[in-house]
Amino acid sequence: MSTEVVYQKKKYWSKVLKETAIWANYQRAIDTESIFGEWAWSESMFFIWMDISGLFIFGMEPYELEPLDPEYRTELPTLEEFLQGIKLKLIPLDVHNAYLQFYWDYFQLRVPPLLDYVTFVLATCYPEYADLLLGQRKRKLIVGESVYGTSYVDPPVIRDFMRATLYELAKRRMDFERIRKLFRIAVDKKMIAEHIAESIYNRLVMHFQTLFDSFILDYNLLNYSKLCSRELRAGEAYYGTSHLASSSRGAVTTITTWRGETFTMEIKKFDEVNMGLILNVTPLNLGILMDRRQVYKPTPKSYLDIGTSMTSYFIDWKVRRMISRYRATGIGFGNYQRPEEAFYFHKSERADHYHQLRDFYRHFDNIIENMLANKGIDIYKKNMYKRAIAMLIGHKKKRHKWGYSAYKSMTEEEFKEWWISYWQKQGLDINILNELYNSVIKWVKPLRSKLEDLGRKLAERRKRLARVLA
Repeated sequence: MSTEVVYQKKKYWSKVLKETAIWANYQRAIDTESIFGEWAWSESMFFIWMDISGLFIFGMEPYELEPLDPEYRTELPTLEEFLQGIKLKLIPLDVHNAYLQFYWDYFQLRVPPLLDYVTFVLATCYPEYADLLLGQRKRKLIVGESVYGTSYVDPPVIRDFMRATLYELAKRRMDFERIRKLFRIAVDKKMIAEHIAESIYNRLVMHFQTLFDSFILDYNLLNYSKLCSRELRAGEAYYGTSHLASSSRGAVTTITTWRGETFTMEIKKFDEVNMGLILNVTPLNLGILMDRRQVYKPTPKSYLDIGTSMTSYFIDWKVRRMISRYRATGIGFGNYQRPEEAFYFHKSERADHYHQLRDFYRHFDNIIENMLANKGIDIYKKNMYKRAIAMLIGHKKKRHKWGYSAYKSMTEEEFKEWWISYWQKQGLDINILNELYNSVIKWVKPLRSKLEDLGRKLAERRKRLARVLA
């Protein structure tokens, strides 16, 4: 056991797991709550609307989505659970239960759970659009319903790419040229059809430009979004989620598409951005031809034909809950720590897990250093090769990280091809990447499952012991 690794273990314990660290992190959460709130509104709103767009365009079921912020509720532990180090119980809520709770919280109504795409469409859209929108679902193979030769099957990797991974690639840095290159890797490796990647990319750009370069009541963000360049003419504006606060001719935004073509778009309704077929921007069959009337109907308690839609209220509910849970972050990080473990780092099982993780990565860093020693590679590039090996381990073993399910669905060969292409585009040598891969893969495969089991097994054991003692 090296002194450096022990130091890192103690440092991690002191910053995250120690009793005073948990309290300090709670105070930091209070201090940074306003900053987190701004981040939550801008990030969550953008990606939730992208999820809703995917529902309509690809006919995905609500329970298939992988949201940026999974819904859950918090509960205080019992005495037995507390003695096992469970400081806070985080209980996941699936989309059905979340929908039930949202409807009751905002409208005091009891409704059937939102089980499928059909129920979602009927609950949020005007009836005259039902046949058109429900037809999107019929394009996917449904056993017992679909007609042979008229539908398609989603392979797991493609479905997982569409659910969140392509969005996760965008989230790291909203540089459209960089995002297009990353999407292109998936296309070149035959992981996703180009027109699907094009559709998601163009829709992502449209959403981003509309969110930050236009202003739509109940959609955009004060102090983030810009007012439309055209002056608002009295008596000509529409108000509500689906209508732009601009002149009757619409608002103007400029986008550069997947094919590198620049278009100036005039948008009159947010529905167009969310699901509409837009000439030269939307691939055929991956957008809906829009009527003049908005698609989203107002909430059940609205007395007007035009008003804020239920989807906007649902986003409001989710983001406010996300912000309300922020103060629990420090406590959540320090979870599964018995009282004695929070006072002495050498007794902390979670600190031991962190030590094991660091020790594994240190072992791989030494292998890379030895292999690159005589190749004339500078320190910057060496660090990139180390990050590449860390990705080789981490991307296929993450348990709770949003957007990583597609990597876990890939075969090892598919993931290797994607991994090499990704790092080659970052400027690394393909021959060295292959050499490193062949040298470490025999250790990487068993290591992934071992690292994935570390935290999960500890949580399961502590919960089981608490039940035994109860």
